[in-house]
Amino acid sequence: MKTNYFLPVLLLSCLYIEAQETHPISLKQAIQSGLIHSKSVQAAAAATQTSAYRVKSAKNAQYPNVNVSAEYLHLFTNTNIDLQVPLPSSESNSPSNSVSPSHLLIGQASASVPVFNGFKIRNLIKQSEYAVEVSKIGESATKEDAVWQTINLYFGLYKTQQSIAVLNENLNRAQQRVKDFQNFLDNGIIAKNDFLRAKLQASNVQLTLEETKTTYKNLNYRLNLLIGLPENEVIEVEQASQLPLIPTPNATYTHRKDVQSLEEQSKITKNAISIARSGYYPSLGISAGYIAFDLDQVVKVTNATNVGVALKYDLTSIFKNRAEVKIAKSRDIENDYQLALLQDKAKVETQEAYNKYALAIKKNVVIADALEQADENYRIVKDKYDNGLADTDDLLEADVQQLQAQINQVLGEVDQQLSIYEYAFTTGNLLENVQ
Repeated sequence: MKTNYFLPVLLLSCLYIEAQETHPISLKQAIQSGLIHSKSVQAAAAATQTSAYRVKSAKNAQYPNVNVSAEYLHLFTNTNIDLQVPLPSSESNSPSNSVSPSHLLIGQASASVPVFNGFKIRNLIKQSEYAVEVSKIGESATKEDAVWQTINLYFGLYKTQQSIAVLNENLNRAQQRVKDFQNFLDNGIIAKNDFLRAKLQASNVQLTLEETKTTYKNLNYRLNLLIGLPENEVIEVEQASQLPLIPTPNATYTHRKDVQSLEEQSKITKNAISIARSGYYPSLGISAGYIAFDLDQVVKVTNATNVGVALKYDLTSIFKNRAEVKIAKSRDIENDYQLALLQDKAKVETQEAYNKYALAIKKNVVIADALEQADENYRIVKDKYDNGLADTDDLLEADVQQLQAQINQVLGEVDQQLSIYEYAFTTGNLLENVQ
């Protein structure tokens, strides 16, 4: 009976331990996996491919159109044809000029090619080629967004992971203090309220630890979905390597994909003006054809070839097309203003990213001094408490200050490193620096 109970319990314990095994992953691995599994990146790549097909479709308009058709029509017996020209006596069995054909055969082939249409086809091809460039820039921007999202989650996991380590260490110390105070209380050395305050502080640390663990689980779940890992996989992150980039003030923003996209979009809006103006011009085309025609008992035509030139000009377009040209010009002006606004926004964001990096450096200098002071303060207060020169409130307050300083150091170091990645993202240089 003991064996029957022991084996299932052992098996469940092994499964639980296996389920809790962590999956170590570097930032570079997370980024690569994120780019492979990102649905937004896949959609952007498909959009780029669609734009490439549209170029081929636009170029097809400059090639000839060739049509071939054949038709057989059976005519009923009540079909009568009155001929205006009398049939020769040898070919007519009746005194009248009326015949009743039984079928009609028609075969024809035709080809036409546009020669001139106000440069519309050429400009449509240009526009589709510009659209491909816009799609490529959009695909690159989507990749950069996916990488930045991965980096944010990865650093968030690292911060919570380090915070959990600090809190666990502090919790162990707080719980040991509770045990010591319990002994002091049992021996009448301290008052009960001192014991309760120590126990309350341990509970507060435990609560903060549980909240941090929940944050870790949430970030872990989101990163799993983003980079294609199983949803319940527990990720263990490591400290990311330093980017080979030194932020500078007044940095350029010309590598930003959103700015490049609007700059390329301006080519499309300007080209749209030329397309609209094509309506002012006539269209010229060349056509050629072949016809075979056989109407039973009446006429038979073979090798009827033809060639021609077609000129078409819509006189009303002189007036109607003005609105289309004005719309195209207005869109071009609108795009120019949007580009100017985006450039101003890029300047602000780039400068703010640098300021954030500079602030992180200054904060870490202060945080390092604060941690050193908090460690020394706790050591002194602990010494005084052990010698009866400080009360419980002083000891617990020094402990809280030391814990906060330790957490600030963890967060400060990570934030400084993350600010460099954010600077690279804001200036449009993130992909080049992480791959």
